Amino acid sequence: MMPTRDLAYYLALKYPISVQEREGGRYFVTHPDLDGCMAEGDSLTEAVANLADARELWIETRLSNGYPVPESMAAEETFSGRISLRMDPELHARLAMISERKAISLNLLVNTVLAAFTGGEDPLHETLREVKDYLRQVKTLPVAVAHSLKKAG
Repeated sequence: MMPTRDLAYYLALKYPISVQEREGGRYFVTHPDLDGCMAEGDSLTEAVANLADARELWIETRLSNGYPVPESMAAEETFSGRISLRMDPELHARLAMISERKAISLNLLVNTVLAAFTGGEDPLHETLREVKDYLRQVKTLPVAVAHSLKKAG
C-alpha cells in the first residue's frame, strides 16, 4: 500500500508560478498545476506570499475532502519534444489540407496551434512568418532569375 501523503509533503513541493501584472501595478499569480489556486497583491512579493497561503488552503481543502492533489512537474524533468498523437481521421485530413494551403508542414501547424492554446504563440508565429517569407522568396526566385536573364540577354 502506498503511504499517504500529507499537507507537509505537498507544501514542500516546488509548484511553478504564473505571474500577470495588472493595471495599477497589482499582480495576479497562479499555480498552473493547481487548478483554481490563485492570489493577488499590490507587489509581486505580496502576491507570491498570498499565493503561498492560498496554496496551503487549496491543498488542505483537497486532502480533507478526499480529492487528489497533483504533484508539480519536476523542473529537472526533461522532455524529448516527441509525442505520439491519435486523432480523428477527419481532423487529420482537415489539418493536412490547412498545412498544404499554408505551405507549411503538418508538424509546424500542429505546433503553432498547440503553442497558441498554451499561450506561447509569439515565438512560433515569428518562425512561421520567417518560413513564409523564405517560401515567398524561393517561389519568386525562378521568376527573378528568368527576368534578370532576359535583361542580360
